[in-house]
Amino acid sequence: MEQWISTEYMSHGIMVPDQLDIDNIAEAFGVELIYEACPSFSDNEDKVIFLNKQTQELSARLIFFHELCHVMRHAGDQRRMPLLFKSAQETEAEQFVLYAAMPFYMMTRLNIPDQHCEAIPFIAEQFQVTLELAERRLDQVQRRVLQGTLIAAAREADRKQQAAESWSPETMRILDQLERQITGGKGGN
Repeated sequence: MEQWISTEYMSHGIMVPDQLDIDNIAEAFGVELIYEACPSFSDNEDKVIFLNKQTQELSARLIFFHELCHVMRHAGDQRRMPLLFKSAQETEAEQFVLYAAMPFYMMTRLNIPDQHCEAIPFIAEQFQVTLELAERRLDQVQRRVLQGTLIAAAREADRKQQAAESWSPETMRILDQLERQITGGKGGN
């Protein structure tokens, strides 16, 4: 889903956080955006999002991205679908908000502060989202980076182990000798 939204944004020329204006995104995706004095909702068949015109700007943005997921990725009327299916759509829409409001490819182009406590308000300001949402996204990205690092380290360890298993006895003898020389004769076989 994250890759999908990034590809869609880039294909519409949406490259920097300033271009994440909800009117701009609605236009790019052919979604009609209507501000009314009613509860916010979307009609995915007609590609229409209704936003309550009295909702504060940051909240309206998050509601818009949530409803955009329904319009762009979901089918059916939630009022007439099984509860589990509706729940799955809602869960996906909540994840979509993270990716659509703060795309990873845009985050990588920013000079985000190293300190977590400084990074969160920076991201929130750049992407015009709440501090809570900025923290959730930052934590998610950091977990993925850590996971990628751990996977890469495990693969490298496997590669080295496989290489070591194919070494000749003479290679092993030389490596043992080298290790003894490096450690000053402590350890080694």
